Amino acid sequence: MTIKDIAKKAGVSTATVSYVINGTKNVLPEKRQRVLDVIAKTGYQPNQVAKSLRTRKTSIIGVLVEDIMAFPTSSIINGISEYMEQTEYNILLSDLRMMDSLYNQYDHIVYQQDKINKAITFLNFGAKVDAIIYVGMFDRDISGVITSMNKPIVVAYSISRDDYVCSVTYENEEISTQLTKHLIDAGHKHIAVITGIAHTPPAQLRLKGIQKAFKDAGMILDNALVKNGDWERRTGYACMQELLAQAPLPTAVIAMNDLMAVGAIDAVREAGLRVPEDVSVIGFDNREISEFVYPKLTTAEIDLKAIGFTAAQVAAQKLSEVGEYAEKRRIIIPCNLIERDTVARLSNT
Repeated sequence: MTIKDIAKKAGVSTATVSYVINGTKNVLPEKRQRVLDVIAKTGYQPNQVAKSLRTRKTSIIGVLVEDIMAFPTSSIINGISEYMEQTEYNILLSDLRMMDSLYNQYDHIVYQQDKINKAITFLNFGAKVDAIIYVGMFDRDISGVITSMNKPIVVAYSISRDDYVCSVTYENEEISTQLTKHLIDAGHKHIAVITGIAHTPPAQLRLKGIQKAFKDAGMILDNALVKNGDWERRTGYACMQELLAQAPLPTAVIAMNDLMAVGAIDAVREAGLRVPEDVSVIGFDNREISEFVYPKLTTAEIDLKAIGFTAAQVAAQKLSEVGEYAEKRRIIIPCNLIERDTVARLSNT
């Protein structure tokens, strides 16, 4: 069954059938219905290979992920898939499996440049994708890592300053101010901080947001209460042990991710103290563990699905050159405060 066969059975031109199938022009409702009725009765399926040769488009978006096992990846892919289901595009997923090679040295991404661009070359020239969405597993700058391919490239979760790349990431500073203000409003003044790796952008931005909340409240963050972790649970535990050895004891702790927050809770309990009655704890990320730990962790939620959905939307709009994101270089998705059970309101407030 071909377009010509469909046209003959429906009593219309082949151009009309093409317009109906591709949605490229308006067709009179009566003619459109005749075409759709014939397609339904015959089970006609367009020849995508022939279409791609004719249009020089495959209607395939390449999704290149740094590691499918990393924390943000699955939710971002879910968002990409949800948006693409509304379009004519299909997804071709490629996994670089970089978690083991990078471990916690995420800024060493430059050493993976050859591997990344080999995968991009395949997607571009082998699979002939129309655009690529690159999904980072850590929030950092990957400028200069991805080579231009004269097709839309969208980076999700990481950022790039390259003029041929659009980045879709999340907000760090404002939500960190909000988290800190939540503690201050609950009466906490002696607040400690467990950072991620100190030189990384998210750690720096989150600390900046925390300091802003202190400044807005007319308070000063005590440097002795700032401990440097490395995003892992064990350093949250170790940093909390150091804080517990100090006097006076902090009444609240902001850990820059949920893993370190859970480590801090373990240390508080091991010391015979209670969360939140003796020490309040706030995390960041809203990982699954934040809802399963006891008490349930107050944290900041990164809307990973929205990052993926928006990245897919950006790719599609850059291909059509129509839409609010068609000319954008960076989109920032806001985070949300998730209030649970690890913050106590002090009695003097």
